[in-house]
Amino acid sequence: MWSISCTISLVAFLINFVACSGQGQPFGFGAQTTGGGNVTAQTPNSLEQLVSWLADSVPRVILIDRTFDFSDLEGNVTETGCAPWPTCSSGNQVQHARNVVGWCAQHCEAGRSLAVHYRKAATTQISIGSHKTLRGVGNKGIIKGKGFLVFRQNNIIIQNIHITYLNPHLVWAGDALVMNGASNIWVDHCTFSYIGRQMIVADLENNVGITLSNNHFQGKTEWSSNCYAKHYWTVLLSGHGDTITMANNCFDQTSGRSPKLGGTTGPRVDLHYYNNVHFQGRGQSLEIVTGGHMLAEGNLFRDLSIDYPEQAQTEIGGHGYVPFTADEAAKCQAYLGRPCVQNAEDNSKGQPSQVVFGKTLSVLTDFEGVSYIKDVNIRPASELVNGPPGGCGIGI
Repeated sequence: MWSISCTISLVAFLINFVACSGQGQPFGFGAQTTGGGNVTAQTPNSLEQLVSWLADSVPRVILIDRTFDFSDLEGNVTETGCAPWPTCSSGNQVQHARNVVGWCAQHCEAGRSLAVHYRKAATTQISIGSHKTLRGVGNKGIIKGKGFLVFRQNNIIIQNIHITYLNPHLVWAGDALVMNGASNIWVDHCTFSYIGRQMIVADLENNVGITLSNNHFQGKTEWSSNCYAKHYWTVLLSGHGDTITMANNCFDQTSGRSPKLGGTTGPRVDLHYYNNVHFQGRGQSLEIVTGGHMLAEGNLFRDLSIDYPEQAQTEIGGHGYVPFTADEAAKCQAYLGRPCVQNAEDNSKGQPSQVVFGKTLSVLTDFEGVSYIKDVNIRPASELVNGPPGGCGIGI
């Protein structure tokens, strides 16, 4: 394991975008995605038109050149929820929770009932139909107060969109992107911020041919589940047969599910995870639970910290292969036809974190038959100190 002496702020490299030719091309498991193809791009002029175009069966390229704010569209709700976590002694604000499917009773034994207030629009998502491209223009493509749902749909591109402010004070009050039974999906150069629950969730039915690239998961928040002011509910991958590539993403001050793969309902998730940057994560980082299989290469983990010994474990019933040394990387040759690219840690205190990264060799057998794996271009982690290739987040 090796360290990089570098004090460059993540803020500096988040804006270090690489000039693109057009909007780039999908790669990894999602390489076959074409979205709306070459149809003439259209720009919606109302919330209603945007929702209608996204949901219909017509191939479309939809450009977002402004903020579409759904926050107040469905009014406000007050109901009984709970306070599942103690008040923060630091003065930070802790999230409260809606009592969805009896969650408060099941998971908040020490919690107390109280009235919770939220905007209703964020609790349901905008449906996206097959053969769609949703693309932001410059840094103007902002969707506020509502997320997206891809349910049993195929061939969708979501690019250069900022999804924000989905009841960030309240668990179960807003997911930014939900995929269930989705196929051939490319989510690229998007920013996720101030989300009540999951920034991205791939759930239940199998989600195949998915690539999540160059996204910015902005964890800094005024509310959290742990008093860190860092978002916990980041990326959850738990479908039954998911095949997902995550590359060139930035996990910026998150505290969990960064990402989490697998679950308790018998899922199977294969995740190729490379050239991602983690910055100032606190608490849980990678969470590989039952049914999760992760091959991680060329990632940079900067200033990770834990508060409890159990947060150090990344294999929690699932399996990961996360090589840091040359010897560990060389073991990939027999399975992938090439050595793996080493991951790296960079801790400003000069010591590696206490995080225990998986070294389960059997994971390599899960990826040896994946066609793109042998020739994929993965940068050394040492090249990520100024950000991942192509930058991350909105603004291309």
